[in-house]
Amino acid sequence: MNTPRTKTLAAAAAAALLVGGGALALSLRGSDEPAPQTSFCWGSLTREDVSALTVEPRERYTSRETAVTTSRLSYCDVDHEFTLSLESLHSAESVWGTADEVAAESPVRAPIPGAPGWVNRTYAGVLLPSACADALAKPAPYLQIQATNDQEDTWRDGALQKRMATALTTAAERLTGRLGCPGPAPATPPGTAPPVLEREELDPARACGIEGFAPLKPAAGGFTQAATGGDFRLWSCVIGAGDDDSDNLVHFTVTQEPILVERHGHDDKDRSALLTCAGRPTLVQVGHFYGLKEKPARADLRPDSDLLTGLADAVADQAGCERE
Repeated sequence: MNTPRTKTLAAAAAAALLVGGGALALSLRGSDEPAPQTSFCWGSLTREDVSALTVEPRERYTSRETAVTTSRLSYCDVDHEFTLSLESLHSAESVWGTADEVAAESPVRAPIPGAPGWVNRTYAGVLLPSACADALAKPAPYLQIQATNDQEDTWRDGALQKRMATALTTAAERLTGRLGCPGPAPATPPGTAPPVLEREELDPARACGIEGFAPLKPAAGGFTQAATGGDFRLWSCVIGAGDDDSDNLVHFTVTQEPILVERHGHDDKDRSALLTCAGRPTLVQVGHFYGLKEKPARADLRPDSDLLTGLADAVADQAGCERE
């Protein structure tokens, strides 16, 4: 599920394409011997890249796109198989909020290996270097991909996540290279697919897989969690009162990506803490899902200040960090 704002802009861009506002980059029809298809979406993807994201590869593909340098949304559609969009990060108030905008709202997203971005069941997004802002006419730019074809089976086995992450980081590398602003450009992820998070029972003494992290009050039970695991580069965990996403109560993030630490390192100090782990600035944040203040299960959580302190202390113990 994407944010309402992004949905509106994407719909507007798609409408512009339909009425002729966008450029037809490559056509399905041509002469008897059409020229080979070489690039799509602002020259960021090859035919092989496009084919790898389709359910059934085609002989020819169509790419329709708006201009790459526009102050709002740049949008590319490839045969209703997937879309790429370039936009500016706006009013995200936390690392979790940034992930909601960059990779669409989802409690089950996972970090893309080696890149400042996330992937979920049908979306993936990555932040571009701030040095690209002028070239793209977009402050705080990010690139997002959405699979618009039916890939139910491939996201369940992780194949779609791998394909989206690979296509996304490939496009990001080529775009930033062409713009002359490679900076800390995302690296192509390794061959393993980012995991699709599944809910599991929460261990009150080792919540989110971190020893000593105990966010529940004594005797509270029946909670579930979905945690990314792995290191603390882009780590997150969701705690809920049941197995349904609508029961999510609180989310936690730990971040070491410089672009995110710089952006959010001065957020609400009641819900943020800055650590130094092996010489790396490490941002710890806690946040609640909106509209859930009246859920009875929320009373089983410790106070916000205890949640933040407990998570920061547990992370510091596990990673050998120092408090700022």
